[in-house]
Amino acid sequence: MAERERDSSDRSGYLRRLGEAVLVVLGVLLLGGTLFIWSGVYNIGASRDHFGIVTWLIAQLRDQSVNASAQGVDVPDLSDPGLAMLGAEHYRSGCAACHGVPGEPLNPVFTSMLPAPPDLYHAASDYEAAELFTIIHHGLKYTGMPAWPAIERADEVWPVVAFLLKVHREGPQVYDATLAEGQVDEPGTGRIAFENCVRCHGDDETDLIDDLVPRLEGQSAAYLARALTEYRDGTRPSGMMQPIAHEMSDDEIAELAEYYAGLTALAPASDLQGEDVEAGRQIFMNGVPETGVPACASCHMGANPQFPLLAGQPAAYLMGQLQLWRNGIRAETGYGAIMATVAQRLTPEQAQAVSLYLSWLPLPRDGGDGP
Repeated sequence: MAERERDSSDRSGYLRRLGEAVLVVLGVLLLGGTLFIWSGVYNIGASRDHFGIVTWLIAQLRDQSVNASAQGVDVPDLSDPGLAMLGAEHYRSGCAACHGVPGEPLNPVFTSMLPAPPDLYHAASDYEAAELFTIIHHGLKYTGMPAWPAIERADEVWPVVAFLLKVHREGPQVYDATLAEGQVDEPGTGRIAFENCVRCHGDDETDLIDDLVPRLEGQSAAYLARALTEYRDGTRPSGMMQPIAHEMSDDEIAELAEYYAGLTALAPASDLQGEDVEAGRQIFMNGVPETGVPACASCHMGANPQFPLLAGQPAAYLMGQLQLWRNGIRAETGYGAIMATVAQRLTPEQAQAVSLYLSWLPLPRDGGDGP
């Protein structure tokens, strides 16, 4: 009995001494770390790289975090060429200022950053599509890589991912191919010109870059000016449009709105037949009374210039906007709140039906006759 108590006492004494030693070591490390930080001896200037072990640790932390965050991200079909072209346009205005032209030497100003922005020609060889999405959507702390300007608009990130995959797959020359003949690429200048809008939205001679983008020709100047002002004020979220509108003055907004309001829209091609869109026509003309959905025609026939004309808009764009309203993303303005209520009463099938019908309609753009 006595021997057992003595063994127990010895173990307790050993554990106590071990605990005290651990506390002393931790205290020394804490004190040493505090003195190291307070001394300022570690050079944080971007003119000198980190120690190799520090760089390795940061890279491991970054890549493991990106990989973990990308788990569960559903990658959509990114094969549509127009999707990659839309991503190229955002790259031109939002990314090229730092990352430069894919495959070309980086501006010396940005090579002096630590870390320097990588050449994104190689991005898809380092990361999978879901990981690229995660980086573009959420950014990277302490690297200069920002999060997407409208974090709730994850749908806008995928075109940029599609563009990076295309560049990696086909080579950096695909970026140059997105420039129209005679077009001057001026990334990061903040210059707003009609040609920059035409790149995506087209005009009376150029079609849309992709069906995710709305037609602007012939919309009322009042609606177009309101939309741009909402983008500029941040009440209509868009990581693509907010940075552009931010640079625009009231006069520039008014001039651009008048320009597009005066254009005649190109007629979209459609393989749909009348019987394919009958369900959508019923919703547009009569609504869905049993669920409290009013007729779309009651607002969108052109009588009120604050409501956009919908005839001829791409179905993919219309369905995307209805989904945003269903998710409460475009509900911060008075007009947005109206549409959010309507969209949330539509089933996905009804939203698709009315979108297909509207995409099939001819394009009245004189503010008078509707569909």
